[in-house]
Amino acid sequence: MLISRWRSRGGSGRRALRARRWADSRPLPRSAALLAEPLTAQVAAAREGARLASALTRKEISTTDARARIADVERRGDEMRAALVDQLSRSLSSPLDREDLFRISRMVDDVLDALREFVREADLYKIEQRRNYEPMVASIVDSLARLDSAVQALWRRPREVPERALRAKKAASKVSRAYQAEFVRILRGPVTAQSLKQRELIKRLDAVARHIHDAADALTEGVVKRGY
Repeated sequence: MLISRWRSRGGSGRRALRARRWADSRPLPRSAALLAEPLTAQVAAAREGARLASALTRKEISTTDARARIADVERRGDEMRAALVDQLSRSLSSPLDREDLFRISRMVDDVLDALREFVREADLYKIEQRRNYEPMVASIVDSLARLDSAVQALWRRPREVPERALRAKKAASKVSRAYQAEFVRILRGPVTAQSLKQRELIKRLDAVARHIHDAADALTEGVVKRGY
C-alpha cells in the first residue's frame, strides 16, 4: 500500500515536472514577447557590464579597454530601454502595470549607469590594487544573475518572482555590508590620494547594489499588486 502510494506520488511529480518543462518551452504570446524581449535584454546588458567590471578587477582587461567596451554595452542597454518604453505605449496588456514595468526598466538603467561610472572612474584614476574591489563586484555579478532569474519568472511563473527577487536583494546586501566595512577601514587610515580614489569607487559599487535592491523591490511590488 505504501509503495503504491509512493509510486503514485512519484508519477504525479514526474508528470507535473514534464508539464512545467513543456509550458516553459512554449513560445510566449506575441504581445508578451514584445515586452519580455527588451526588458530581459536590458538586464542582460547590465549583467554584461558587471562581468566587464569583474574582468577589470581581476586584471583580465585594461581600464582603458574596459571603459571603451562598457560604453557600447550601455548604448545597447539604452536601445533596449527605448524599445520597451515604445512597446509599453502600444501594449494593451502586460504582466505588470505599465508604470511598474517602466520603473523596473529605469532602475536597471541606473544599475548600468553606475557600473559605467565605476569603470570610467577606474580608468580616470588609474587605480592600483584592483583586486580590492573584486569581492564587491563578484557579489554584484551574483545579484544581477538572481535579478535576471526574477525577471525571467515574471512572464511564465509570476508567483515565483518574490522569492527570486528576495535572493537578488540578499546578494546585493553583501555588497552594501562590504562597502560599510571598507569605508570604515579607509576612514581609520591616513588620508591619501589613493584612499580618496578608493572611497569614490566603492561608493559607485554600493550605488549599483542599491539600484539592484530597488529593482527587486519594484518587481515584488508589481506582482503583489496584480495578486499573483
